[in-house]
Amino acid sequence: MNKKVPVWFVLLIIWFAAVGMMMFGWAVAYIHEGGHLISGKPKTIILSIAKFPALVNTSIRQVFADMPVIIKDRYPGISGLQPADKNYRDSSYLLLSAFDKEAGHSAFRLIRLSDQKVLHKWVPDIRYIMKLRDKGRSLSEQSNIGNLVLWHPLPSADGSLIFNTEDRSLIKIDRNSKVLWSLDGIFHHSQEFDAEGNIWASSVIEQNKPFISRYFKEYRDDALAQISPEGTLLKKLSISKILLDNGYRGLLFGIGPMEKDPIHLNDIQPALSSGPYWEKGDLLVSIRNKSTVFLYRPSTNKILWLQTGPWLNQHDADFIDDHRISIFGNNIIRNASYDFIDGHNEVYVYDFSKAELSTPYTEFLKKAKVRTMTGGRSEILPNGDVFIEETDFGRMLRGNSRNTIWQYVERVDENSASVLGWSRILNPLPFTFLNN
Repeated sequence: MNKKVPVWFVLLIIWFAAVGMMMFGWAVAYIHEGGHLISGKPKTIILSIAKFPALVNTSIRQVFADMPVIIKDRYPGISGLQPADKNYRDSSYLLLSAFDKEAGHSAFRLIRLSDQKVLHKWVPDIRYIMKLRDKGRSLSEQSNIGNLVLWHPLPSADGSLIFNTEDRSLIKIDRNSKVLWSLDGIFHHSQEFDAEGNIWASSVIEQNKPFISRYFKEYRDDALAQISPEGTLLKKLSISKILLDNGYRGLLFGIGPMEKDPIHLNDIQPALSSGPYWEKGDLLVSIRNKSTVFLYRPSTNKILWLQTGPWLNQHDADFIDDHRISIFGNNIIRNASYDFIDGHNEVYVYDFSKAELSTPYTEFLKKAKVRTMTGGRSEILPNGDVFIEETDFGRMLRGNSRNTIWQYVERVDENSASVLGWSRILNPLPFTFLNN
């Protein structure tokens, strides 16, 4: 015979459950804030329970993450290169980092834009790459065949490429895709050659104890890393220390509440020659989460010039000539929805000789609705055109001050496109091995 459960009993259970949840939440917060009354086995049990949902989420992602890195297609009418003028021929080349349908994972292709012919492919052993990047580390969400992006390929004349694996190892492969060396650590975003042939790469100083122990429980301190052509780490310079040494304590610590990733370095551009406003070997540095770009001289540990905004949460800063630089401003507010403050991305040009800032490509970017939020690259070309990678939506463009010249989308199928891994436009072609 079934008996009805009294309403008061159900309410009592709900009350005890609510109180228990509040007490558990208080205990987790108390431990996180450094409280010492809860310790030993009870502390371990409470933290294990608190971490369980995250572990379940990670496990689910690992099971279902072996899928291509594809995105919902925003540009259904574009497949490959689409010039605005059908008679236009671009003499440049595209070093594409994208999902390769034949390989089933990310790879690199060299494409001649004049006829879209693939001149060479690099298809690294992705399982071996995964072993290198996860050596001695817990598995990341990107640790699977299908969704590992290979970032910002840096080409050499012999056909070798250097790339990073998104907050893990820096890797060099030869023209036949064989791994020549790998450098363990956290490398991310950009890598570029300096005038001596060394590589400057965005990196992280892991467990920077002075900051973690004295001020914060978690602190990601981005760093400027210099690496030899043979893959040896030559130096690693803390961005936090550079800012503090140069009197920018307010910029580092005094703007809004602190976050785990207060800097977010995303580009290092070495000066390849000297000019009136910088010397060969100086570095142009972009730190997104401060909306700041600065010119830094490693030999003296001096910031020569620094400006915050008007760009917001920018990616990619470049030298144009001996007196101008460019900055790709995402111009988003990092709220929950990443809102665009101007409705589109912007390319800024700063002229040191006049101390003036201009935005010569506004009309083109507005017409083309260039709106990447968390990535993106730009490069002003010798004739004044600009190359754009709209990373979040898998599109690349070339335009002038007013109009789109061509667009490129790496299509996976009729409904989706590939994510991009900071591809490059090349002219002249840097590879000598193709001459044969």
